[in-house]
Amino acid sequence: MEPKGLKQEMETARQRLNHLEKRYGLRHSRVLKQSMVLDELINEYNQTYYSKRRESITNLICNVSS
Repeated sequence: MEPKGLKQEMETARQRLNHLEKRYGLRHSRVLKQSMVLDELINEYNQTYYSKRRESITNLICNVSS
């Protein structure tokens, strides 16, 4: 998934987490599960973002070296 779509999913997950926390409190299983969902989305975003960034830097270095 593209970073733009992931950002939207992350925001939706964050809002849901906030709503659940207000309704149930921090230690409720629904809150903890939603927190894990948000964590996974953040990890996926970071992997995508840093992978593309690393690729750009590698291409830049290769072009400068040529």
